Amino acid sequence: MTMKPWKTLKDLLVHPKNKQDNEDITECVYKVPCTNCDKTYVGETGRKLGVRLHEHKTEVESKTKRAFTRSQRTASLTEYSTVKAKFH
Repeated sequence: MTMKPWKTLKDLLVHPKNKQDNEDITECVYKVPCTNCDKTYVGETGRKLGVRLHEHKTEVESKTKRAFTRSQRTASLTEYSTVKAKFH
């Protein structure tokens, strides 16, 4: 019968990395589908993904404010908030 050490060198030195949130990812390619048509925007950024997606949302909101009536704009913003970005 052999004895196994309670703590090994591997247990002391190897620590798994914490998983990074999608919004904090940098240097990535991303894809955002349009809710108003069947087109998809593909972009690349070196900055945090969350910041870049917020910029897209702000730009879409500023354009929809000018293009729609109040009820159409509300419906459009509700649809946009349900968009899921796909990451590569």
